[in-house]
Amino acid sequence: MKRASLIALCVLMAIPLCAIKSASTPFGRGLFRYAQFGHSLYADLHPNFPRMDIPYCTNNPVYDYGAHGTPYRWQTQGLFGINLPLWAGNLKDSTFAMTVNMHLSANLWMDFYDFSTSPIVDTDYRIGLPTVTFLHRLDRGFAKNYSVQWSPFKHESTHIGDELQIRYIDRGYALRRVNVSYNYTEFVFTFNEAEDRYAQNHCFRLGLMLLWHGGWFNMDPDAGDASIVDPNGTELVPYTQRNPWELYFQYQYQSPTSKHGFQGIASAEIRNRECYGFDLSVLKTDDPKNLQKDRRVFTYNIFVGARYNTPGYDGYFSRIALGVRAYHGNCPYGQFRSISNYSQIGVCLMFE
Repeated sequence: MKRASLIALCVLMAIPLCAIKSASTPFGRGLFRYAQFGHSLYADLHPNFPRMDIPYCTNNPVYDYGAHGTPYRWQTQGLFGINLPLWAGNLKDSTFAMTVNMHLSANLWMDFYDFSTSPIVDTDYRIGLPTVTFLHRLDRGFAKNYSVQWSPFKHESTHIGDELQIRYIDRGYALRRVNVSYNYTEFVFTFNEAEDRYAQNHCFRLGLMLLWHGGWFNMDPDAGDASIVDPNGTELVPYTQRNPWELYFQYQYQSPTSKHGFQGIASAEIRNRECYGFDLSVLKTDDPKNLQKDRRVFTYNIFVGARYNTPGYDGYFSRIALGVRAYHGNCPYGQFRSISNYSQIGVCLMFE
């Protein structure tokens, strides 16, 4: 199975190389060139541009370092995403185009308003092989274009802060750390990419993530009671989940740009994903220990705000957006994805 997957990966990776060879854009001219398509929408959980949030979040004892005990607290969350351009150009003529980029991102969740130490709650990063996007321009009224994007291999690794892990030991939690780390491939179909960032546009996107093998997480034998994560008490693996996939639908509206460079943005996402099957709040002294099954959940992410476009320049960091972002579902970060009914709303700043 692994050999077949490797062969399929090599064959699929050869397709964009053949396309570049037949491109109407000279190879050298397309190198490290910025493309107006293939970018994240504002409601994406892990966009490929920087984002800063100051949200009012659901509080939970497993990440409430100072044991404040309130149902909601202010937090600070930063995501540092980048979309490195490798090649972009037209294929045959201007009807078709392609871009090859490297998507990288890392997020940091910090309990900044716990003034005793302002601990890091969670930090995750995503890295992988180049992402390929093919675009077909239609220019038929409402239907401007469509694109197909493939990320052959991505890896996400997640970590919790040292201070929080030490506090887990002090409080007697049975699980100190679950290693949420996995490899996946991602397919994305987009209708109406906003190539013209200044014009009114309605963009629709459908995405699918598939694990390459194994499960979403594994566990070190020294990191806690394995029976809570694996009720059968088998080898600490990686675990194989029943549903190794995520599916999401996104929509984004942008208004016409005003003469001063401002435009309204509204973006929304509905995602179906795994809520992990372990309970982080279980104590070593609990008998019997609560066992939690993995299950599918829907998450909702919405951004509403305004964007400023730099006049005469449409490249990296030419746009800045400020608005309100709201989220509801299971907690979207690391091992805390086992926590359901998590919500947040707050100010959001993005640089694109």
